[in-house]
Amino acid sequence: MVSEIKSKMMSKIGFITSMLARDFFLKNKGERIDTISGYAERYNTGRGTIQSAISFLTEHQAVELESKGHLGSYILDLDYHLLWEIADLGMIMGLLPLPYSLRYEGLATGLNQEFKKADFNYSIAYTRGAEKRLNVLKDDKYDFIVLSKFAAQNHEDRDQFELFCEFGPGTYLSKHVIVFSDPEAAKIENGMKVGLDSTSIDHKILTKLECQNQDVEFIELTYMKIMEHIKNKTIDAAVWNYDEIKDLDNINFTELQNDKSTAKNKDISNAVILVNKNSRMIKRILAKTIDPEEVIKAQKEVYNHKLIPEY
Repeated sequence: MVSEIKSKMMSKIGFITSMLARDFFLKNKGERIDTISGYAERYNTGRGTIQSAISFLTEHQAVELESKGHLGSYILDLDYHLLWEIADLGMIMGLLPLPYSLRYEGLATGLNQEFKKADFNYSIAYTRGAEKRLNVLKDDKYDFIVLSKFAAQNHEDRDQFELFCEFGPGTYLSKHVIVFSDPEAAKIENGMKVGLDSTSIDHKILTKLECQNQDVEFIELTYMKIMEHIKNKTIDAAVWNYDEIKDLDNINFTELQNDKSTAKNKDISNAVILVNKNSRMIKRILAKTIDPEEVIKAQKEVYNHKLIPEY
């Protein structure tokens, strides 16, 4: 009986210690912490349990506190890595676009370097389609995603998300153009078969704008297969990433021709990190981990072949 009670007590103290570690993780040096009574009320437990949990955190140097009498206790120092571990928050999970271009490889490399420097346990995965990345973020299967600013602002559930940071125009891609299978074609015309990837918010909206007032047949394709269909002449035209064709001689392409789609290219070219609005812990850890300027620097070095991609 005694061992059973002791086990339950230790379990409860462990849970409260984890919750306090999460609370402290969100604080800065110099901040005042809540009172023992305040924490006890918040977590529906006794003062002794709170005192034991705080003692554990201070004894293991996860937090250093200074008591100022009736003014309360203030934080002198914090070990965020140790607090994250005690809080039992697990691995930080990110989802990026498939690194099929140098810009995407550069983004992945820059983020990978930042997490390695910060020494937090992390995992970065890759998938095509902004819709897919937004859906897994919505379901809390990942902690953050990378996509274009345009896609982030035009998703139907955008109010659920928060733009954590943006890397600036030209960091996601340089621009979109229209590619044609016919070397003589100069614009999208009636009767054409036009490639469309509906899982890509950017591609879907740009394609629809470029085909406005035209009687075309949309052919649903995976974005990565579009150029294969252009070369095989199974479609006539498609919107495509200029970065992937700028060095090719045998591809016929033109600039976007709809004023509205041209105006959207700036936001589409801007890579951003998106998180759920209620993910305070993730926003905190990303703020302590990611320096956007360092990510951009690594991306430029990869793009200019001065740094081998690592992701």
